Amino acid sequence: LDSLPLYSLIAGLIVIMSIWSLRRLTAPYRMMETAVTRIGNDLKSPPISESGSREIRAAAKAINAMQMRLRDYVEDREHLAAALAHDLRTPLTRMRLRLELLRRSPAREALAHDLADIESIASSVIDFAKFEVTEEKAERIDFWSLVESVADSFEDASFDEDATPSRGLICIARPVALRRCITNLIQNAVTYGKKAHLGVRRTGDTITLSIRDEGPGIPQAKLDAVFGSFVRLEESRNRTTGGLGLGLTIARNIARGAGGEVILSNYPGGGLLTELRLPVAA
Repeated sequence: LDSLPLYSLIAGLIVIMSIWSLRRLTAPYRMMETAVTRIGNDLKSPPISESGSREIRAAAKAINAMQMRLRDYVEDREHLAAALAHDLRTPLTRMRLRLELLRRSPAREALAHDLADIESIASSVIDFAKFEVTEEKAERIDFWSLVESVADSFEDASFDEDATPSRGLICIARPVALRRCITNLIQNAVTYGKKAHLGVRRTGDTITLSIRDEGPGIPQAKLDAVFGSFVRLEESRNRTTGGLGLGLTIARNIARGAGGEVILSNYPGGGLLTELRLPVAA
């Protein structure tokens, strides 16, 4: 009985050593999980430190090499898309100049319309590719002020009656990119839903921008599909009403790069509800 405290102490030490050994053995796996999640959110994030035991260094080196290859692969494709779209501009300009020499006719008007479509597509691809490869540092941003300034440029966008200005909503993101994200989401609501009703709130550690439109909404089965590049539910092929299907793709990529997300749902009272969620800055 006198030795019972000693046995308890030894047992406690054994448990502590077992837990320490287990954490040491599983450390590379936890590190790999964290690194892969980080790369999935932002392919341009800094490489992880290649320090620690031999196994941890090997795992870190493999992850960094994978990230570098993925980044090179994506950037090569983006530069290729930008180069091809840019090279299209020269023959398109020549065609437009020659078209101006033709007499007024239905054929001339049809060709001019088709050229305008091609030029619009080329410009959008260039903008998309340039945005993806542009380096911009993340900064602390007053989210309410940014949303307010973007909304001012849309006549059909307005804040809900219960929305009150809050200057304490600070997030960390790339300023130009986040403005592009918010602009694309509001533009999408105005284009397809006539009006955009905005609301900004904070829930815990998350800032949420809600954008509700007055359109027909999106079929439940296609809510995720609309985030794909060049996906358009409006199939009229009209540049004004159909767009090019890149706005939501760019917006979601920007949000994920800032550690957030863009979520679509059909509002119970009708219309599409778009939510941009971003983490609050520490």
